[in-house]
This record gives sequence, structure tokens and C-alpha cells, in this order.
Amino acid sequence: MMSPHRDHGQRGFTLVEVMVALVIGMAILLALSTFFANNSGNQNELERSTRQIESARFAIDLIAEDLQHAGFYGEFSPDSLPVAATYTTSAACPAAAADLGWVLPVPPAAPQLPVALQGIAAATQPACLEDRRAGTEAVILRRVDTGAAVAPAAVVAGNLYVQASRCPTDTRRALVGSASADLTLQNPDCASVNPSARRVVQRTYFIAACNDCGANDGIPTLKRSEWVDGGLRVRALAEGIENLQFEYGLDTNNDGQPDSFVGVAAINGTAPNVWNNVVTVRVHLLARNTQTTPGYTDARTYVLGAVSVAPADGFKRKLMSTTVRLNNVGGRREK
Repeated sequence: MMSPHRDHGQRGFTLVEVMVALVIGMAILLALSTFFANNSGNQNELERSTRQIESARFAIDLIAEDLQHAGFYGEFSPDSLPVAATYTTSAACPAAAADLGWVLPVPPAAPQLPVALQGIAAATQPACLEDRRAGTEAVILRRVDTGAAVAPAAVVAGNLYVQASRCPTDTRRALVGSASADLTLQNPDCASVNPSARRVVQRTYFIAACNDCGANDGIPTLKRSEWVDGGLRVRALAEGIENLQFEYGLDTNNDGQPDSFVGVAAINGTAPNVWNNVVTVRVHLLARNTQTTPGYTDARTYVLGAVSVAPADGFKRKLMSTTVRLNNVGGRREK
């Protein structure tokens, strides 16, 4: 006969116990899902903020470094010319190498040089700055290539090159040309041709309203327009840069140090050579994430020099400013 107590250890769960277990399991699963979702969202936000800061630092460092080289002319010095040069604010959108503003004729004809730096006001819209973002300023930098000089035989068509004379008896201290036959100035022996010529560089930094403007992606981007090999080339540099403003430090007593800081409107409309009095530039740059942050509203007001902006949207932002000395321009004035 079977014992009447043998089945007590095999009793199953009641319906109430099963339902309680399911509720507890679902609560734990919901808590874990919420934790992982929040963690993933925080990680994505951290990555966006990191990219934003990296883009802002890259952009402001790039502009600052180029500003430091504005007015670099290699072996050529404007002070060496037998006739004082006149300065011009050459075309922001050159259509040919001749539009870059360099004219170094045989003396006593007056030479002409472009100013090393030129600001573009927010209200001014050169045609070549495609899809430029409203309310942002731009800046044009002019110099010669800081890389290795090239021999006259190696020049590339469509570019403009500056060659200096090393011959002490040569009446022409420098010339410009776009072909090897144009670059004939000599070495110290006054017999062989100086093998060093440097390409003329003109770059314009500006903010475009889009990175891929063909797709109309709506991502504000720092871009650069540059004259290279016979045409303007526009290149995207850093995504998420949405505003750019400048203040210009003017040297009024010719000691190479800024005596006052003014906006672009105070210089535009004056004589072109007033831009040569700029020895320092304050750069104000505003960067934003490329995506909005859910539940976030940017209620801050950002001050970029004389300009204030209050976006009031869902993008997180970073404001950066730096002051840059134009070493070549200021150094020549100190001398």
C-alpha cells in the first residue's frame, strides 16, 4: 500500500504565486530596460558633446594658426621695395590669378599688394561663399605658402607665385608670375636664377548653413574657400560650427601692439591700407551638437563680441574665444 503522505513534496505553484512571480519578473525587466535605455542615452549624449568640443577646438585652432601666418611673404619683404607699395582689398571671389591683387612691376612703377587680412561683414554676401549662414562674419587671409618653396620649372599653371631677388644689384627686389618664364630673378651671384618661388595663398573662412548642401542636411559647418590651381575650391572643415564673429585690434601708433578693438564695420569703407593696421584678432566661435537633445531647451544667451544670440532650441552649444596676434604684420611694424 502507498503512504498517504508521499505526494506532499510534489505540490505545484498556485495561480496566485505564478502571477506574483510574473509581476516581479516584469518589474525587474522594466527596471533593467529603463537602466539600459538611460545609460545608452547618456552615452550618446556624451559622445555628441565630445564631438562638439573636438569640432570647436579644431575649428578655432585652425583659424588661429592661419591668422598667425597672415602676411607671410617668405624671402620677400615689402620694406625692400624701392617704391612704397599701395595696398588694396582685392576680390573676395577671384576669377583669375590676376584678381589676387599682386602687382610688382619694374621700378619706378608703383607696386600693389593685397592687405594681409580683410574682414567680411555679416550683411555682405560674396557670391562664391555658397550657402553662407545669415548673421555670421567671414575673414580673408592672404600670404604665400609656408611649405617648401618650388623651383620656377615646377610651378603649376593657374597659380600665382612670388619670387624674391638675391642679387644685390638687381633693381627689382621681387616679382610675381604664374609661369616659369615669368620668374627670372637671380641668386647672389647675379647669374643663376633663384630656385625658390612661393605660391600666393588666399583663403576665406566662413560658416555655411549646411555641410552637404546638395542634400540640404541643415548642419552648420565651418568651410574654407581657397584659390588653388586656377579656381576657387570650397572645403568643409568642421561640422556644427554655427556662428563666427571677429574683433580687430588696430595699431594706431605703429608700434606693433593693438591700441583699440573694433568691429568690421569700423574698418570697411575706409582706405584699404587701414586693414594693414590690424595686428591682433579676437575670434569668437559658437559650436552646437549636430542633433537635438530630447527634453532640453537652450535658454542661454551667447555673447560673441558685439553680437549676442539666444537660440532657444534643443541643441547644446559651446562658445569659444581666442585672441590671435598677426606675427608677420605686427613684427614688421615693430621693426
